[in-house]
This record gives sequence, C-alpha cells and structure tokens, in this order.
Amino acid sequence: MKTSIQFINHASVVVSDGKTSVLSDPWYTGDAFHKGWNLLHETSAQEVLSILNTITHIWISHEHPDHFSISFFKSYADKIKERSIKIIFQNTKDKRVLKFLSAQGFDVQELDFNKQTSLSRNFKVTCIKDGFYDSGLLIESNNEKILNLNDCEVTTDNRVNEVFSITGEVDVLLTQFSFAAWKGGKENKRWRDEAAAEKINTMRLQIRKFKPKVVIPFASFVYFSNVENFYLNDAVNKPNDLIKKLGNDSRNLLIMAPFDKLDENGISATEDALDFWKRKYAEIKPVNQYEITQMPQLKNSFDQYCGRIHQNNNMKLVRILRTLSPIKAFKPCLVHLNDLDVTLKFDYVSKSFEKTHDEAQISMQSESLNFIFKNSFGFDTLTVNGCFEEVAKNGFVSATKTLAIENLNNLGIKIELKTLFNFSIIKLFLSRLYRVARKLDA
Repeated sequence: MKTSIQFINHASVVVSDGKTSVLSDPWYTGDAFHKGWNLLHETSAQEVLSILNTITHIWISHEHPDHFSISFFKSYADKIKERSIKIIFQNTKDKRVLKFLSAQGFDVQELDFNKQTSLSRNFKVTCIKDGFYDSGLLIESNNEKILNLNDCEVTTDNRVNEVFSITGEVDVLLTQFSFAAWKGGKENKRWRDEAAAEKINTMRLQIRKFKPKVVIPFASFVYFSNVENFYLNDAVNKPNDLIKKLGNDSRNLLIMAPFDKLDENGISATEDALDFWKRKYAEIKPVNQYEITQMPQLKNSFDQYCGRIHQNNNMKLVRILRTLSPIKAFKPCLVHLNDLDVTLKFDYVSKSFEKTHDEAQISMQSESLNFIFKNSFGFDTLTVNGCFEEVAKNGFVSATKTLAIENLNNLGIKIELKTLFNFSIIKLFLSRLYRVARKLDA
C-alpha cells in the first residue's frame, strides 16, 4: 500500500498519503452511551497529541458518542485549532454537529453524499449515506481505494450493490465485526448468538462483493461495561474468533493492535495483535452503575421532556394519530423502575405522570429514565447500551412507538402533515420494529 493506514483505537484510524492525513472517529477515553460502553484499551493523552501533530483532517462518521466524542473535541480543542485541522462531516438536515463544532471555533467542511470531494490534489473522499444517520467514507489516493464502512448497515445484496455502484472494488475494507446494541434481554442469548453470526455473514457478503486485498475489522473494540448490561458480552465476536468463523473469506484479514500500520513496507503481524486483544478481553469487568433518581427529579425532567416534544411536533396531529392510526403510536408508556420498585405511567401528550399498578412494558433503573427525559437522544442511547429489560410481551416494540418520537425529531423529522407522506421514512422505521419483534417472538 502506497497509502498508509494506521489503526489507533475502536473506529479510529489514520489514512495518509504523506501530505494529507485523515483521522476517523476519535474516541479514546471514558465511557459512552450513558455509562454503557467502555473501550477495551484507552489511548493516552500523550499518544493523542502525537497523532494530532501529524494529521490534516478529522472525519466523523455519525453522531453516536463512540464516533463523535464531545469530550475529545473539548480536551484537544486548542491543539486542533493550533494545527488548523479541518473537521469533515456529512451534510445533514438538522446541522446539529455542524452548529456545535462551529460554535466551538472549529473549521468544519460538510460533505455532500455520493459526491467526490478533493482534500488535496491527489487525495479524494466520497461520503456515503447509510440509514437514518450513519455514513461511510471512500478514500481514493495513489490509485488505491480504502472503504471505511464503520457501523453502516450494508447487510443485504441490494444494499451492498448500491454501495458498490459508488465504490466499485476496493483495496482495503474497514468494517464492524460484532453487534453493538440491546439484543433481547438476559434470557435471550439465542438472539445474541444470531446477532454475532449475522455480523460474520455481513463481513462475508462485503468481502465477496468489494473484493478487498486487505480487510481490517474494527469499530467493535468495546465492551458492555455496566452492571446492567455486562451480560451482553457473552456472545460478542472477538478478533480471535474471526479467522475461524470467516473460513476461506479470512484470507486477507488483518487484525490490528493500536498504532499498527499498513504501508509500503507491508503489514503488522496479526499474531501479535490477536494476543493483545485476547488479553484485553480477559480483563473486562463491570465498571459502571447507576444511581437512584428520586421522583421529584424525575417529574421535573419529565416536564422538560414534554416541553421539547410539544415544541417540536404538531400535537393536534399526534392526538389524532394515536387515536386513529393502526400503528398504535404515541400511547402512554409504562416503565418499571427497579431501584425504586415502582411502575410509572407517563404520557407526553396529556403531560400526565403517575404511579400505577398496571403491568409495565419495560423496566430499567431510575437514572436511565431520567436520562431519556433530560436528553433528546436519550431513548436512542438506551437501545444501544441495553440497560433495560422487556417486561410484557411486545413491550419493547410498543414502548418504542412512543419513545422514538425524539429519535425522529433529531433527524429533522417532525410529526406534522408532510411527514405522513414521507413513506420511505415510515417504511424504514416500521421495518426495523418488525425485525426486532420477530427476534423477540422467535
């Protein structure tokens, strides 16, 4: 490879032609997803500064905190500005990331989807949209193609063909290798095993279509680190598993440890990296837990929650839809709080908030519910960190039809008349719910 690729951590790599160097998704310390994830290995401040001394650009794939780490940008703001490092990010409708970074004084360049952008004369990138909010990046340099798919759901023949129509065959493929969200609760190991197997099948599909000379598994070097979700680690794919599970498709697999590099001198030894990660997985343990949030604080946070939803949506239409829609969305939600041993029934339409003896849909700790109320991305965070359990049959799906309203709002989608005619969004949302329901019923 004339273009070098250096693995840093999790989903973070540096791709460089010697003049232009792009660092992806820097998250190096601390937890993510509200005390739900931690890195298998943390990168020291001294190491981060040495990286920043060599790069020209930082690319953020999407807004999830293991890719867009606000603490990173706050900690290293001075260095990034001193080095005139440009931040590149997808052109989104909501502009939230752009506004945040611009307000902090960073130089930000938006990338239009599926349009090649020159970062320098010989270094070109193409941003590829995926799903609601993710994106991948095709880098072309020295007549070589490097495709970074991170978390992109390129999981079907149709989808892989769509991406291939943009990229063609590539020299290097970087892709996620294990599942990274709630998979059905403690008793549902079958779903977790299936999710791990599906990741292997996805890697196999991508390898056979893009025909890379090198495959770098990444974006999964984390573990579920809370006492509430630690059980989810029982079925994750580990680097040592990949060669056996992929079989013949593992021929070009390159497992990388932090600061390993692929360049014109060849590649780092996979065996050393496998030993490194084996030690790291052997050391994991729960390091996070939640504190009790009392009812007055929950009620105060709920009032804030109602305020956001009423401001961002047509509530008259919401009331009509929850009465007439066959989807049965926007209904009151019932959550059992394990640490307070109480079930709450709350309704952001009528702004009601009360204890109940009715059966809950889902259960969680009080701090998790407070986090949902206080943050517009709270429910999205919960579905990733998996710090909850389904209580009633179809409880998660029915709760999602209520709680996912702010997920849509964060994508710039309000509940208003014109949204009802956006059939592609409705179809995508319902198809994801259907997939979850099938896994829970199997």
